[in-house]
Amino acid sequence: MKIPKVPMLILLILAILYYRIFSWLASAWLHDPYYSHGFLVLLVSGFFAWHALRAFEPSEDRDPTPYQKGLIVFAAGLLIYAIGFITIFPFLMALSFLFTLSGLILFFYGKPVMRALLFPIAYLIFAIPLPSEFLDLLGYQLQALSARYPTALLGLLGIPVARVGAEIHLADAAFTIGLPCSGMNSLIALLALAALFIYLLQCPWYRKLALLCSAVPIAIFANITRVTALLLIAYRYGAETATGFYHTLFSPLLFIIAFICLIALSILTGCKVRV
Repeated sequence: MKIPKVPMLILLILAILYYRIFSWLASAWLHDPYYSHGFLVLLVSGFFAWHALRAFEPSEDRDPTPYQKGLIVFAAGLLIYAIGFITIFPFLMALSFLFTLSGLILFFYGKPVMRALLFPIAYLIFAIPLPSEFLDLLGYQLQALSARYPTALLGLLGIPVARVGAEIHLADAAFTIGLPCSGMNSLIALLALAALFIYLLQCPWYRKLALLCSAVPIAIFANITRVTALLLIAYRYGAETATGFYHTLFSPLLFIIAFICLIALSILTGCKVRV
């Protein structure tokens, strides 16, 4: 069966339309510590798209024929782009690309192909930086949690400790839980990794959704554990020891442990990795 190709004129128009947004995304991936994984998300999405198309076999119920209602999705993408352009909201402009791309795939290749490419396209959402206002608001909440609970835990252990806002005071040292220490990096990265891992699982969708949602408290708990451990080291061995080697070590270590917890939770819920 001959599958229609997307006209080059449409691709050229989209390239011109999204050129600045693609440049903005690349700059964010290079300079925003929260989204340094953007290029990796792009590679993962491309790999799964290639794998899905390679494994795709047209049949009577999977006939890659054009689906005209895809124009509605395409138009919705252009509308979202226009709103983002007018309001100078790059997040919306970048998000609109997922809709315009999906609309083109639906219109030219049909629902079966779109179904095969649904995850690779949807996964790109993890490469789009969230609005800075939202990140700041969420970061401050995580910052407060990362200061409040370690302070409470140290108090339960009988260690003299006091907290003033995001500052934690020990007997001979004081620490400020800044936004970089709030656990935002781990939360965003763990959600992206969790989504990929959950996609590879074989279990009902509601279990997958529950696992994805569980990544949030797991990431928060891991960061609280990290801060608590660093404060314990600072109390026992001094502030310089805690802010040196161990500070560098604990971030990736706790991230790995958080992911292991997610794997363990998937096993407990009866999910299995697809072979």
